[in-house]
Amino acid sequence: MKILVSCPPISDNFAYYPYIDLIARDELRDYDVEFHRCIYHRFTPDTVGDFDDILIQTDVLLLSCYIWNFQLQLILTKRARMVNPSILVVAGGPQLHRQYYDWFDHNVIGEAEGALQQIIDGTAGHVINTPRKTDFKRSPYINQLPALLDIKEASPNPLGIIFETSRGCPYGCSYCDWGSLTLSKVHFYEMERVKSELEVICRDVKPNYLFLADANFGIVERDVEIAEFIGSMKAKYGYPKSFYYSVSKNNADRNFKIGKTLFDGGVVDNYIVSVVHTDRDVLKINSRGNIKTERFKELSQKCADNGLPTQTQLILGMPGDTVNKWFDSFCETFEWGLHAETKPYWYNVLPNAPANNEKFWSEWEIETQRVIFSQARLKADDELIDKTAEIIVQCKSFTKDDWIVMNKHSRWLQALHNFALLRNVAMYYRHVLDTPYSRFYASILDSLWDTELGQQYNTQYESYLNKILDIRFQDQYIPFEFNGREMNIEPEDVLFMHLLDNKEHFYWLVNKTIGYDSVVVQDLIKYQRDSMIDMSYSPVDGRRIAMEYDWVKWFGELGQKAYYTDAIMKPAKMNKEIVYETKQVDIEGATEFTSSRILWHKTKNQKRKMQLYAKAILGQIDFRGERTQFKSWKRVS
Repeated sequence: MKILVSCPPISDNFAYYPYIDLIARDELRDYDVEFHRCIYHRFTPDTVGDFDDILIQTDVLLLSCYIWNFQLQLILTKRARMVNPSILVVAGGPQLHRQYYDWFDHNVIGEAEGALQQIIDGTAGHVINTPRKTDFKRSPYINQLPALLDIKEASPNPLGIIFETSRGCPYGCSYCDWGSLTLSKVHFYEMERVKSELEVICRDVKPNYLFLADANFGIVERDVEIAEFIGSMKAKYGYPKSFYYSVSKNNADRNFKIGKTLFDGGVVDNYIVSVVHTDRDVLKINSRGNIKTERFKELSQKCADNGLPTQTQLILGMPGDTVNKWFDSFCETFEWGLHAETKPYWYNVLPNAPANNEKFWSEWEIETQRVIFSQARLKADDELIDKTAEIIVQCKSFTKDDWIVMNKHSRWLQALHNFALLRNVAMYYRHVLDTPYSRFYASILDSLWDTELGQQYNTQYESYLNKILDIRFQDQYIPFEFNGREMNIEPEDVLFMHLLDNKEHFYWLVNKTIGYDSVVVQDLIKYQRDSMIDMSYSPVDGRRIAMEYDWVKWFGELGQKAYYTDAIMKPAKMNKEIVYETKQVDIEGATEFTSSRILWHKTKNQKRKMQLYAKAILGQIDFRGERTQFKSWKRVS
């Protein structure tokens, strides 16, 4: 019997090893089964015909279905039945846990282990409900090492490995399908197996990316030991280059220890704080009230105190949210010390999430829009096939116009605070003048949005959002011309570069808006303006910045204690003007980091645009996740 496994990657730029392939090989180890090479690279509707010869020879087609690859799997199924009518199609994965599809001969609900043997034996029905897998002693990674190495050798792209140490989730957040799919039970692999698998993967496969499939890494104490072991593998073998995981929410001390361990081990650039929202009512409506925001605040403070860069994740468009609640929630994360990077995500209605039901939709009068979320658009000759998602754009608590405003607030707060255009000024107002971040930025936006500079961006961004609402959305990036060059970048980066390109006028408007009759504030705004790296900055030559107050020393002493506690004394005026000479060490690996953000830059000309982007924007990134003005300062007497 010949079996073909299909688990298409999220995009052409990454090749993730399909875990289902290893499970299948291990589960059917005692059977006379021949496995075809997995379809894991360059699989698009345009290339599906390239696999006809393989499909004709295949007896069983195994599909691992996720929301990001489901359309591709349907295309492959259609093609397979056309060239091989007798082929048996078996589909599983999260996409099928609550929905049955007639396109497939067998729908596997639950674990893949145990289902394949039923299929081979001919005892399986159309729907296969497998029991919870509790015996995790065997390791498909170790048992199928030749298959691992074969896949790696054939991969034309950087290889990522999907790995897991446990299955299940004890939480039941309405927007997530993890807890609902696992009946709130968590099963753990034996530590001996976990370490043996990691050793094999890092030593022999050498993956650039290691993706942990656990729902809540850090939920138990042993996860600290696993994090330490991953760091030791990086030190011993140089792999994995990067480690991606979903953070647990139940223990701030343990989660911090894990994050710091992975950061110090060089496998993560920052620590992800999945705040989602800070408003208790919004969290309760979306079944997340059992995860207390105080835990995130505590964790944020520990990260700030210990110099651990963070990335904050929020969800925009949750039922119960409003324009004011969203703005306050975004700014509240700044109060906690989460200044470096904030990623707002649209509310994606997952097929198997608890919120995806008629009662919840009716109660909240939910209206969704199908959008393209992948970096690559995939087209077939007879139809348009995209990797899409259903996002909430309107409900009982906010209108579509409100949704647009919330999106605009997000991009402005990212550019002004996360990207440091006004962060120093805002922090001074908070710590010295006792002005909350929400009040400071509300005043700034109220003024800037009415200016020509603000309207130029808002008009462009509103057009982009309206295309989404009009079902004309074709790309998640916005074309932008900077210094005579056109590129496609994310909306917040468009705004950042727009303001950076008009730096003098922007800070003049800020000065006018603040209108605070203080020499200290005026000098601070000047310092903020002059310390921003732009296209004129040379990492070799540096820059001389004059200031009447020693802001470098003041912010250095404030340091990572970026969360608000008590008012701090303003810097004392010096007897004479201070001049600092700046130096910015070139970021090693900036090109690699940039390529992960600008995946569409493939030609030489486009690469030059990428380098321009890196110099203008990534030149302000510490490469560990924290955006800053300069890495080093030298005081000139």
